Amino acid sequence: MSEGHIPAWKRIAIKKTSAENNGDDFISEDPLNVTTHLSTGYLTKKEKKRIIQGDSAKVATSKKVSKPGKKEKKRDKLPKEERLLKKNLVLKDQLRYLIDFYKKKISAELPEEIIALENVKANIVDGTATASNEPKDENAVVELWKFSKQKQNWLIKHFFNIEEIPSEYNEMLVSYFKDLQGRSRTDLLEKCLAQLKAWNAYAEEQEQKIKSIVEDSDKEKEPEVENEKKLKVVMKMLKNLQRKIKN
Repeated sequence: MSEGHIPAWKRIAIKKTSAENNGDDFISEDPLNVTTHLSTGYLTKKEKKRIIQGDSAKVATSKKVSKPGKKEKKRDKLPKEERLLKKNLVLKDQLRYLIDFYKKKISAELPEEIIALENVKANIVDGTATASNEPKDENAVVELWKFSKQKQNWLIKHFFNIEEIPSEYNEMLVSYFKDLQGRSRTDLLEKCLAQLKAWNAYAEEQEQKIKSIVEDSDKEKEPEVENEKKLKVVMKMLKNLQRKIKN
């Protein structure tokens, strides 16, 4: 090979560099370049693959190299008081289910203590769900209350939890569960009896504590009384002794 001979792969690289600088598509201009290159044994597998794939390889490479855009900044966290206020305005689906049952099965008018609750005011208007901005369809079918085993189990589970079910819902709970049948009724009765036993045991325990405190205070007073009596006797004896000495 003479010194002036330039390998085919090197000539292609020079042409390609020149084409890129001039803004021309080298591959499309000379379709024989691929054949010429592949006919030589000087190209690496990577170079052959790059030549065969052409522009698609450039696009793929650019996608890999491109940096992802900056992530959006997190929204500023609301103050604790504002978060609690929003939380208190949320009406749980299970409580809405209970309200819908009461309206459909018991009375269209909700109890006053329920209407007075803030989350009910925010989500219920005159005993009905808050209206949306969309116009009402007079021919629309009104959805009836539907039984939900999942929501009923939640009500049974949190029956004595006033944080989940406020005491204002007691009337609704009684109305809902009074006609309960089957295994659910048995489970609820057992739960109520267990709760009553726990309350009675707690009351007895507190009564015993109060009784022991009172008895202990009485025992502390008894020595003081006895000591006072002894002191009076000793004082009396001293006075008598002084009289005898004078006489």
